[in-house]
Amino acid sequence: MNETATAITVDDLRRKAVHIKDMTEAEVRLVAEERATQAVIIGVVALLAVVSLAYYIGARRR
Repeated sequence: MNETATAITVDDLRRKAVHIKDMTEAEVRLVAEERATQAVIIGVVALLAVVSLAYYIGARRR
């Protein structure tokens, strides 16, 4: 068998590690934004439910 493998240098590993770190940070930012958006949507839906319930109860009393 003929081995023609290229040696991996410390700089190669460092570049790969930095690339993985950057990808991870971007993914964390994306998930955090999605969670914030999800929390806002849940808050709006809950507020609409409360307002609807209050309107329904107020309309029944008349």
